[in-house]
This record gives sequence, structure tokens and C-alpha cells, in this order.
Amino acid sequence: MNASRSPIDVVYKSLDPFAPGNMVLGQKLTEGNSGLMAWLRTYERAPSSSSPQPRLLVERIGLFPSSGWIRCATANPIAALEHLRSLYASKALDTDETDGLSLTFTEWRFKVHISQTRSEILLNVESRGDVELMQLKTAELLARIDEKSSSEF
Repeated sequence: MNASRSPIDVVYKSLDPFAPGNMVLGQKLTEGNSGLMAWLRTYERAPSSSSPQPRLLVERIGLFPSSGWIRCATANPIAALEHLRSLYASKALDTDETDGLSLTFTEWRFKVHISQTRSEILLNVESRGDVELMQLKTAELLARIDEKSSSEF
């Protein structure tokens, strides 16, 4: 590897992360990539810096605490997703139904994805720097999923 290039540069075909055809971890920027790698490339510190580069990623993750993907077994995953849509979609600032359901609110957001191999849904909840809110909303959504699942039996 060329000494003047950082490890992040190696991921790109050129130094311009927004140039047509550049790839980020095997995915074009135009194919729904989050842009995290582009953000890291833009804000990375010089190699001679005394602070380690992973600190930037940790700081960025701390801005949006996440529950991580939680697997929720349910007899009817589609009904559970529709139940969440009926409860929350009218209050959402943004709705995305690509590959499940993503709803964004002022201070938090969640994504529900239906598993293709099992009778379950996957839930991910994030907040804007508020761990307690993320935990509260995660518990609330899990209770809503559970109430729908138990009403099906």
C-alpha cells in the first residue's frame, strides 16, 4: 500500500468518494449506502496525529445510540409489521418502506425487517444521543410486537 494513502483510501478507486463508480465496501454510494465511510474519509485525522482514528467512529456512534438488531419471533411477521405501521406511521416525519418499514421521528427512529428464512421480524431502534429514550422506545416496540403476536394464538 502506498504510504501516502490511509486504509480508508484503499476502499475507494480514487480519492474522491463521490466520483461515479466508486465503491464503499462493495456497494455503490447510489445504492442506499449510509455514507459513513465517506464521512470517515472526510474527517479522518492525519496519520501523524496522536489520537487514534477509531475514536472518531466511537464518537459518531455515540451520537445515535442503537439497540442493534433484535430478533422477535412471531407467528405472522407481516401482521406485526402492519400493526406497528398503524400505530406509528401517522406520527412519523419520514416513512420508508424499502425492505421492511423505517419510521423517523424527531428524536428517534426504528426499522423493522421481515426475516426471509424464519417466522420473525428484526427490530432496530436508534435515538439522537439519548440512550434512555432508545431503551424506552425499544421496550415499547417489543411490547407492541408481543401484544400482536399473543393475539394471534
